[in-house]
Amino acid sequence: MRQLLAAALVLPLVAQAPVAVPDGATVDAIAALAADVRPSARQLAWQATGCNAFVHFGMNTFTGREWGDGKESPARFAPTDFDANQWVAAFAAAGMRGVVLTCKHLDGFCLWPSATTTHDVASSPFRGGKGDVVAEVAAACRAQGLRFGVYLSPWDRHAPTFGTPAYQATFQAQLRELCVGYGPLFEVWFDGANCPPDDPTLFDWLAVFAVVRELQPDAAIAITGPDVRWVGNEAGTTRAQEWSVLPLPQSAPGDLASDRQSWRALWALRARNQEPELGGRAALADAKALCWWPAETDVSIRPGWFWRADEDAQVKPLERLLDFWYGAVGGNAVLLLNVPADTRGRIADPDVRALRELGDHLSATFGSDLADRGARKQYPKVGEVVFDAPTTVDTFELREDVAASGQRVEAFRVEALQNGGWRECARGGTVGFRRILRTEPITADGFRYWIEQSRGKPQIARFSLHRRPPLLPAPRIARDPAGVVTLRGAGVVRYTLDGSAVTAGSPRYAAPLPLPDGGVVRAATFASDAPAEPAGREAAATFGVASAGFTVVACSSEEGGGEAAAKAIDGDPRTHWHTRWSGAVPRPPHHLTIGLGRALDLHGFVYQPRAEGDNGTVAAYELHASGDGAAWTQVAAGEFGNIATNQTAQVVRLPQAFPSARFVRFVAVREVQGRAWASCAELSVLAK
Repeated sequence: MRQLLAAALVLPLVAQAPVAVPDGATVDAIAALAADVRPSARQLAWQATGCNAFVHFGMNTFTGREWGDGKESPARFAPTDFDANQWVAAFAAAGMRGVVLTCKHLDGFCLWPSATTTHDVASSPFRGGKGDVVAEVAAACRAQGLRFGVYLSPWDRHAPTFGTPAYQATFQAQLRELCVGYGPLFEVWFDGANCPPDDPTLFDWLAVFAVVRELQPDAAIAITGPDVRWVGNEAGTTRAQEWSVLPLPQSAPGDLASDRQSWRALWALRARNQEPELGGRAALADAKALCWWPAETDVSIRPGWFWRADEDAQVKPLERLLDFWYGAVGGNAVLLLNVPADTRGRIADPDVRALRELGDHLSATFGSDLADRGARKQYPKVGEVVFDAPTTVDTFELREDVAASGQRVEAFRVEALQNGGWRECARGGTVGFRRILRTEPITADGFRYWIEQSRGKPQIARFSLHRRPPLLPAPRIARDPAGVVTLRGAGVVRYTLDGSAVTAGSPRYAAPLPLPDGGVVRAATFASDAPAEPAGREAAATFGVASAGFTVVACSSEEGGGEAAAKAIDGDPRTHWHTRWSGAVPRPPHHLTIGLGRALDLHGFVYQPRAEGDNGTVAAYELHASGDGAAWTQVAAGEFGNIATNQTAQVVRLPQAFPSARFVRFVAVREVQGRAWASCAELSVLAK
């Protein structure tokens, strides 16, 4: 790592124009040009961090929302035990090297005292109105050796000037405050949600970039910016082949941060960043220019981005976190793992445990390089390690010297030396900054990589071999429409049904568990029945009331067949209700009225979006309840913040229970893309 950071320092922090592609160039000629594109020093130093913490903390922490509307009173921001040092210690334990803080989210509340607004911590009870969350987090990062970055939302739902030319001055002033007052920044993050387009009269992005380049020249400008791109989803999913060298669809004669034509060419590419292929040979065919624009993968350790008490049992298990880590860090990207702080102002205990598990596992895996025990040989396209005795490996790592030679490898294989001959045991495509392949354990007398295809002569900086510690897998939790829960897992499975943590004293699973009224199920695997046996991986699931007695009373529209209204209450999240999309398509709002079959004290509901795609996914909703099906009361209304890119089950709890409800009516007010449809995989109600 020190060598990689040192390499970054020798690259100049100067303006870098994309590489122009001559008219009529063949794909092979463009690929040869792509081999000469290099990262800037700030991009290389940013990518060397590998994995960083994303901390969503702000007004939404105290309102229980994902997207605030900017109308919240600053008095609601009142952490009771804020401790930035506790945050950073938890992140360091996970092996993270940086922290990006949501200094201002979409609701416009500023976590620092800003001269631009009274919608900030200075108007809150925090530290008696004298507090500064940004300053405390920045200081904690410096004290513990982590880098610090800021998230500043371009969208501001509180600012009355948003959407007018006057907002430019406000936004740039806020940016200057963050760039001047909090020490060195390694990343400045501009959210893409409702992002203002580049219009110098309305919102001048080049002027925004100029502020960062002037005051924080080492900082990578991310997501809406010239240095780092969004991977294209918030599910932690990365491409199998992630290229940092990308083709621009328009000519780009100047620096991406200061030349408007070049920035608009990048903006056009930005609109395609959810496509499965961005930089392969097929994508190069129509290139007008080539640039270095690496990917960042952002995902939350919880279902939502902000902390909620009812998600304490839904922190993602180690297996999922490792999938995110290997996919991003081991797939030529950077992982930005969101770990939200709670209403105390601390990282919650379940998250701290998960981070410590992640760090321990990675340290055990990468603490030493098994290749150092063997004899190395290096050839132009082959790197070989041969051992004196058979050695077991299940993790293979390659790195290109991107500082010197860019990204060139297009395909490679890994081979094992067994019984005197070489056989293929793993295969990959791109390498870039870092590519890691996981396999089953392989015992061999040696291992080698073989570059099969590259854009010019490959320059492999590192070939390392590792062995992962064994994992006791998490149990699988499932429930049928009648409300019966089954748990499946290796070893001994123990569980709780009240949301509490699973321990060696928790009940042992022996038979299916009836849970018709819903609740939170937590389950963990144990290697044995020993009283002091530590738990393995844990899984959790939140269930509403079982839908076995539910009926569809009314529906505004349904396509029918496989997308009938009844699919929303069939207990199977793989099916869904969809309003009519063929023939005459009615406009929203749409509604679905469900008979519960008995009287329930209604405490909330769960909306599960469809399993695939976002057609009909509901963004804004209402919920009405009735005791007799005639007189109705609206009990909830709002929006599912960020559901377009984070399509997890949406749990909404009522501020006050509705007694003896026999019917509920779910109203789909607005679809995520503003289309005429509505859909729902499962609609369940909470009676606890």
